[in-house]
Parts: sequence; structure tokens; C-alpha cells
Amino acid sequence: MKSQRTIILTLGSISFSLITTGIISVALPLYLDYLGITLVGIGFIFSLAPVISMIAKSVVAVHSDVVGRKGYFSLGLLLRSVSYCFYSICTIPVGFAILKTLDSLSQHFRNAVEMPLLVDISPKEKRGRILGAYWTILSVATAIGLFISGAILLLIGYFWLFILCSLISLLGLLLVQIAGIPTFKTKNVHLNLKKTFNFKELGWNLKVSFLSGFLGYFGYSLVESFAFPLFLQQEFRTDPILIGMAIGLGWVTSGVPAILWNKMTETHSPVNLYFLGCGVTGATTLLMNITPDLTTTVCLYMAGGFFWGFAGPAGMKVLADSAKSADRARDINLSRLGNGIGIMIGSAGSGIIAQTAGFRFLFIISGTFYLASALTFFSAIRGYK
Repeated sequence: MKSQRTIILTLGSISFSLITTGIISVALPLYLDYLGITLVGIGFIFSLAPVISMIAKSVVAVHSDVVGRKGYFSLGLLLRSVSYCFYSICTIPVGFAILKTLDSLSQHFRNAVEMPLLVDISPKEKRGRILGAYWTILSVATAIGLFISGAILLLIGYFWLFILCSLISLLGLLLVQIAGIPTFKTKNVHLNLKKTFNFKELGWNLKVSFLSGFLGYFGYSLVESFAFPLFLQQEFRTDPILIGMAIGLGWVTSGVPAILWNKMTETHSPVNLYFLGCGVTGATTLLMNITPDLTTTVCLYMAGGFFWGFAGPAGMKVLADSAKSADRARDINLSRLGNGIGIMIGSAGSGIIAQTAGFRFLFIISGTFYLASALTFFSAIRGYK
């Protein structure tokens, strides 16, 4: 029962953090555009943060295998609260670049220990369904934030929106403190930074996951980092409430597969699930290049989100099964470093492409990289039928 309570409160804390992520992901690009910052400038702001954060995340992952996860999880929530608070008074691009980096650090600290922590506290026979629940929360909690972002923005304005998100993050920190998270420490092992980026120690499946993650998240970040809200606003003259609802619908549908089939990664091949999910997401993204209206665009976005709901838990299951227990966080995060590199390059490229070729061309490139990720995973992952 205590283990179940710990899991529930930990997932609750993650939920609060993701609600703020959803709110900020709509509000921040609109605020930067409102301040008159160019698309290239916005791309710079969103791409600078992952460079520092990816390095810090890898060190945190290795260190958490030695000292435990709770401290870094809590620190991530605290940094997020601070960065959101200062968003409310910032007005210059350099300041936003610094704050986005701090915000990114908070997210990467949590991401470094979040999934390994859930694996640590979950019974092995229930690991697949708990990771499925985690994926559902990733989708639904973010969608809640997206849904309410536009309404909050219109009701209270940018300043109080950022303050509200700061307070929600503090509430998530409170849940962590009362969750009773046990301290998992590796016995007789000391921090060895040489292991941080030692790809040679990764198993084959983790290396494949690195490559497929890079391809998939490069495609993802071209559209999702900041371009999609601005595309809806400029292409269809959509107001902030509808933008938040439209993106939120895509995130909700992403959580549906894990809700309906919460044991699917335990009863079906995660390789096939990833291929199906990522492949169809790529196809729907390609079609968004030719959508004539807002309704068609949102429907395709929701369809892509639904099928991505198969790929996400499947990829997590392969990572959880492939990581060595003594270096669990290091293995998982070193493999997921491909995701971060893809986001970094994609975010920078998104602004440049949108500025020079328009938003719709982003969908062609994004969909192509989703399909490449699906094929890489399907053809190279070993050990699953």
C-alpha cells in the first residue's frame, strides 16, 4: 500500500508540472511574438536551452544512480517555479534565453530521474502498465494545461499567468516531499563522470533508441517547439483559447491508447507498436502541409497524437527493459540524449525554415523524419517478437 501511495503522489507531482508545461507552451511563444521578437530570435531562445541542459541531464542521471533520485526531482520543480516567476517581468530576448535555459534545466533534471524513479518503485510485473499510466499523464496533464491556457491568458494576462504557473509548480514540489519516496543508492559505487557519455557501454537496443529518438524528436520539435501555435494564429487567425484547445485535443488523444490498453506493451511487441504509432504520426504530419482549414488541421493533429500514443509507451518499455539496473538512469538518459539533440537542432531549424519557406514546409520535413524514426526502430531493435 505504501508503494502504491508513493507511486500515486509521484505521478500527481508530475501531473502538476505538466499542466504548467501545457500552459506555458502556448503562452510563451505568443508572448514573445507580442513583444515583437522575430521567428529566428524565438528559435534561438528555444534552441539555446537544450545545449546546456543535455549535458547537465547526463551528469544528473549518472549521479542519481549513486545518490538517489528525490533530490534532483525536487530541485527540478523548484527551478521551474523560479523561472516561471521571472518570465512575468522579462522583456528582452537575452533574458528569455537565460530563463528558458533555467526552465529547460528544471525539466531535464526531472526527466533525468523521473522514469528511472518510476521503474525503481514499480513491481517488475506491473512495470509496463505503470509506464503506460505515466505516458497517459504526460499526455492528459499537458492537455489540461493547453486547454486552459488561452482562457487563463485572456482572463488574467501574461503577468499573472506566469505567477500562477510558478505556484502550481510549488504545489508539485509539496507532493514530492510527502510522497515518501525511498532513497535508492547503489552500494559501493562512486560517481564516475567518465561513464556519462560512454556510448560503448550501451547495449544495442539503447543505441538504436538513441538514433530513432533523434530522428523522431527532430521531426517533433520542428512543429511542436513553438511553430504550431504561431501557424494556427497566422494561417487561420485563431485566437489563444482555440489554439490551446486545438493543441490540447492532440495531447488528449495521445493518452487514449495507454488508457484503453494499459497492458499493451506487456501483451504486444513494443517494436510493432512503435512502428505503427510513429509511422502513422509521420503520415498525418505530411498531410497537414495541404490542409485547407482549421478543422481539417486539428483533426489530422489529433490523429497523429492518437497514434503517437502507441509509440511513446512502446519506446519507454524497450528502454526500461534494456537498461542495466546498476546504471539505470545513465543508460536511459544517455539513450534519450538523441531526443534532446533532435529537439535542439529542430528548434533552431524551425525558426529559420518558417522565416524563409513558411510554416507548411515544416510539416513535410517533420513527417519525413517521423517515418525515418519508425523504420529505424522497426528494422534494428532486437529481442522482441
